[in-house]
This record gives sequence, structure tokens and C-alpha cells, in this order.
Amino acid sequence: MNDDHVSGVTRRGFMATGAAGAALAALGAGSTPQVMADTTSIEQANLKLVMDACESISSVNPDDFEPYLADDFVFQLIDNQPLVKGKDAFIGFMKQFFAPFERAEFIVHRTHVLGNLVINERTDNFFAKEGGQDQSFHVTGFCLVKKGKIVEWKDYSVPK
Repeated sequence: MNDDHVSGVTRRGFMATGAAGAALAALGAGSTPQVMADTTSIEQANLKLVMDACESISSVNPDDFEPYLADDFVFQLIDNQPLVKGKDAFIGFMKQFFAPFERAEFIVHRTHVLGNLVINERTDNFFAKEGGQDQSFHVTGFCLVKKGKIVEWKDYSVPK
């Protein structure tokens, strides 16, 4: 038996596990997007695109969201909901969804970008028009970005 292999654990495996643990710890740090030192310029652009899209939601005007989306955009409001396929279908869907609200805000708690994937934990707040009821959702958003546009956006409920 050599020094590189003791009790079924290699030094390389041990070091990889430690590096993975450090990366996971970094995911939970802070309430603003954390960008790793080795984040590529493409990843930075993908992160900016998704963060700008989240910020554009405040107007509750789906047309303000449109420039961030690919024509073949796919959206899922929350897990187990049907997919909305196509940018035009999404804009129509959101016009109905936004109808009872005067404004909205997405509060991003954590964000991480890996290549074309941007994942964030958010609280989505929708403020009702007079006589309506405010809505708030705690979600994890998954966005796939290609060629400078969001091609897929799926939100998943955060367990309570």
C-alpha cells in the first residue's frame, strides 16, 4: 500500500472533496451575487443578463422583459406547472399573470453562475392593485442562457 491510497480514499479524491465543499460554502455566502475569481467573461455576461431580467420585472410590463428572451424561450412558473413555450406565448401568459398587480420586485438572496446556467434563490413579491391581495413566493430560479438570451427559465418552490 502506498501513501496515495489509504482505506479506499485517494489524496486526489480527498482534495477534490475539500474543493467541492469550499465551492458549496461559497454558494451560501452573502445576499448579493457572488462571482468566483475564475468566472469567465461569458459567465459574467450571463449573470448580468439574468440579474437585469429580474430587475425589469418591477414594471409588471412583460414587454420590458422581452429583450432578455430567446424566440424559443421556455418558461415554467413553478414545479409541476405546464411549460409555456415561445417568447410570444410567455408575453401573453405574463400579461394575464400581471393583470392584478401594480408592481413587483424580485429580491435575489443568492446567485451562482456556471457556464450557461444561472441559479438564484429569490423572493418574488407582487403588489396588488387597490382591493387586491399581495403575493409573495420564495423560489429557486434556474436559467439557461445561450447566445446572450435566456432560453429557459424554471422556478422551483423552496421547501419551508
